[in-house]
Amino acid sequence: MIIIYLCIFFLGASVASFLNATLYRIDKKYKYPEIITKNSHCEKCKRQLNWIELFPIFGYILIRGKCSSCGNKIPLYYPLSEMFLGISFLLFYLYTTPLIYILVILFLFILSYYDNIYMAVSKNMVHIFLVLCCLIFLINPNIYNLIAPLVLSVILIVVNLFKKSFGMGDILVLGGLGIILEYSQFLILFWGGIIFALLYSLSLVLFKKINIKKAKVPMIPFFSLAFLVSIFWGDILFNSLLKFLGM
Repeated sequence: MIIIYLCIFFLGASVASFLNATLYRIDKKYKYPEIITKNSHCEKCKRQLNWIELFPIFGYILIRGKCSSCGNKIPLYYPLSEMFLGISFLLFYLYTTPLIYILVILFLFILSYYDNIYMAVSKNMVHIFLVLCCLIFLINPNIYNLIAPLVLSVILIVVNLFKKSFGMGDILVLGGLGIILEYSQFLILFWGGIIFALLYSLSLVLFKKINIKKAKVPMIPFFSLAFLVSIFWGDILFNSLLKFLGM
């Protein structure tokens, strides 16, 4: 069983590595078919990477996060995103989650990539994501699932009128996720994402000594992580919180 678990984990991590490379090449205006067929290489010295360097997560560790030829640093985002998708695939297998949620995770992965780089996401990609969420909602409609994301979206939009805290892309992604989750799971998603982002901001302040006002955070990666937590343990966490509060 352990071998099966490892295979599934590294399948997810390999998909993440492929998506990261493909999205990078699309963003850098590579022409087809080089987007898919061109061998992976260091963008600074152009040296072709070997299989050890390309191995998800462990390759990053073995080369200590930088090109072994020119020393060009590789963003920590890449191994972390590979770990995220590897864990996602493994959890989907262990909990026999509906396959449609894998599409949701993959869309969140792509949106997170661009949000991490540009602190913004493509409107077209967000619209496609919303269509996917609506289709999932229609498969198993529950009108009560619309209340929490609708109320929260209105509140966030009103708050943004006075102080911009969330981008419209963040609000739309949250709304899409809200309609496919139970209200308890959605609340765990929202506050879990806020907590994860806050912890990340504090780490920037403590270790990189950045002023808290300058510690800008892309929210979609943290909402993606919180979504993973919410679909597997959201109800348990919500009920435990209510019990803790004596409700």
